[in-house]
Amino acid sequence: MIRRKLGFVILVMMLAAIGCRTAPVIPELGAVTGTITLDGRPLVNATVIFTPAGPGRTSVAVTDADGRYALAYLRGITGANLGRHAVRITAANEANEMQESLPERYHLKTVLTAEVAAGPNTIDFDLKSK
Repeated sequence: MIRRKLGFVILVMMLAAIGCRTAPVIPELGAVTGTITLDGRPLVNATVIFTPAGPGRTSVAVTDADGRYALAYLRGITGANLGRHAVRITAANEANEMQESLPERYHLKTVLTAEVAAGPNTIDFDLKSK
């Protein structure tokens, strides 16, 4: 009888613990899409990283064959924190080697910034190789 009650109590506690899991707190986000070009041509398979100036997590995207991107905050959640962001763009060279094909001013020593507002944001970048 005591074992049965103890088993029931443990089962109730386990179910309560499972039910108490909380979803991550998602701040207000702005949807961010855009196009990235290099010397006027679409930058394909480039990684785009928006890092907020204040607290918050980064948002990331990869450009498609037309240089277009749409930022993701978490898996299944699109957008970026509202406010000012440092932007880093990286791309492998044409041989798809890990060697960076963009000037450092776009990634390691980025000069790129963006302001994300509530609602939809279109933020394009026209990069220059020289």
